[in-house]
Amino acid sequence: MPTFTALSRLVPLTLLVAAACGPTEPGNTGATTSAGDTPGTTSETSGEPAESTSTSTGNVTTGNVTTDEPTTGPAITSTTDTTSTTDTTSTTDTTSTTGDPDVPLQCPEAIDQAILACVADLQSDPELAPGNFLLDLLFMCSDAEPVADDYDAHCASVPDDPICGLEYPQFVETVLPACIARAQTLLFADVCLLPGSYDELLFAPAVVLMDRRLVTGAAELDATEQEQFLRASAELGVASATVEEALGATDEGAVEQLTVLDVGTDRVLVLYSAHYDGVRRGRMFFWHTFTIAGAVEADVFTRCGVEQTIEGRPCEDALACGDEHTCFDVLEGEGGVVLAPGTCVSEGSIPGEGEACSAHADCEPSSGLLCLDQLEGEGDGTCRPGWMRRTFAGPAGDSQLVEDGTLLLPILASGIATVPTGAYLDLQIVQDAANSVAVHLVNPLGTSTPVTVSEGPVIDLQLFEVGVPTDESAGGTWHLAVEDLGGAASGVVTRLALTLDTRFD
Repeated sequence: MPTFTALSRLVPLTLLVAAACGPTEPGNTGATTSAGDTPGTTSETSGEPAESTSTSTGNVTTGNVTTDEPTTGPAITSTTDTTSTTDTTSTTDTTSTTGDPDVPLQCPEAIDQAILACVADLQSDPELAPGNFLLDLLFMCSDAEPVADDYDAHCASVPDDPICGLEYPQFVETVLPACIARAQTLLFADVCLLPGSYDELLFAPAVVLMDRRLVTGAAELDATEQEQFLRASAELGVASATVEEALGATDEGAVEQLTVLDVGTDRVLVLYSAHYDGVRRGRMFFWHTFTIAGAVEADVFTRCGVEQTIEGRPCEDALACGDEHTCFDVLEGEGGVVLAPGTCVSEGSIPGEGEACSAHADCEPSSGLLCLDQLEGEGDGTCRPGWMRRTFAGPAGDSQLVEDGTLLLPILASGIATVPTGAYLDLQIVQDAANSVAVHLVNPLGTSTPVTVSEGPVIDLQLFEVGVPTDESAGGTWHLAVEDLGGAASGVVTRLALTLDTRFD
């Protein structure tokens, strides 16, 4: 196929060059793009958006970039004062140039399998795999050059396939993304860090809350965050020239920005999600990049690009954690029955641990440290391993208040350090009518701390700080106590979660 051979060699292969030179730093895959359901042009950033000298062909990027983080998404053109976006998203519904124009072209499954086989080979390469994450390996194996031989082989065996009538760059741009998306789904099927639904994210093993805020204006986001949100909106089919326009396309005129740490790989993830026509949708990025790590559609995670590793994994005994980690803080009941799992953690110290901080950036989250003891960003914090903050769900939704009595709701806390340094409640109570109730948080030793007294029909607390004792146990069964003071309680606890910052005593 002389025409293909000539065209394929026009695609420079930066990823294979990086692979040949040995392992890279985690996440630093050079010129790469996110694998997912839609292709797009790419750029890279470290903090502020960087200019890129790369040439994109759909879901595969070639050329050289100016910084060391992988990025992806619809093309964004930035100026000093404004950020505009053009949705360059392609689909795989490209019609045949040699056959029925109404029949979409299909990416052959043989290419999926070739990509997966390539990833398996890289994983077994001791000189390469340790320095790269799973998504890095997928990028390397789905770049234009390694796929070229597989395309050649397919077209040699099935020459009548309409995709063989395409110029190779056109195949890469319009058809290959479907293979990449299918390969990514298989690759992360059993190892994905992300849970099934958005509501489960903060309670997922190895996921730690860093920040959560509702954004209503462009001024609340820095330049990188603005581009991330615009790219997320474009992927959702809302191509907007400005952040204000993108916000206006949501039901509430606002977007939730949720920032979490994956304690297993020490990567920060930023999720932008909002309701569109009553349905929550969103995109998750690696921090300070435009690489998509996850997608939310109708409250469900539909795409995954981040894997769970040993650190932060739930465990019931040391066997689950291997030789370099220990299973810490398993919550057991009578007879040694496991009530809640512990956490696999590394016993080694991290440089900077214990130092004062005022923001997470002071602690270098890429080393596994977060600035704890100040979830709302006020006062002095302390750099500690991210796993020492955990969020735990309590029963909610059908937890009826007790008229002339007290409702006690258990919250099981495990896999954390020994004593709390901060406690934060997410709580909503909805009554049928105004009625006075008192809310307390009771720690595992039975010490009760007042939270609030309210006469209104609705109590809505979001990451509300509760001054619990800092010299009593953090792990164990906590309780939320709702006492009916007015004698006419009628309603339910609709939301309940407890976030704890902890340390060793």
